Amino acid sequence: MGRRRLLAWGRGGVNVRGRKRSVKTCLQRKLRELQRTIPGSYGMDAHTLLITIENYITSLEAKVSVLRCLSTFYGV
Repeated sequence: MGRRRLLAWGRGGVNVRGRKRSVKTCLQRKLRELQRTIPGSYGMDAHTLLITIENYITSLEAKVSVLRCLSTFYGV
């Protein structure tokens, strides 16, 4: 079995077995993960992606609110 990688925060990034991984690389990876969850977001730059994510979250919150109101109204 492989060895478990130890992560340690250092100046400017995360150290993975002696190699330094920059914060920018971590953010890019997280943006790619977010991009997979938002429909139609492939090929967007970071600024447009963040605006799209904001709008998507707002629409999801509105849907949840409507569903809660409906469930209260119908007593479910």
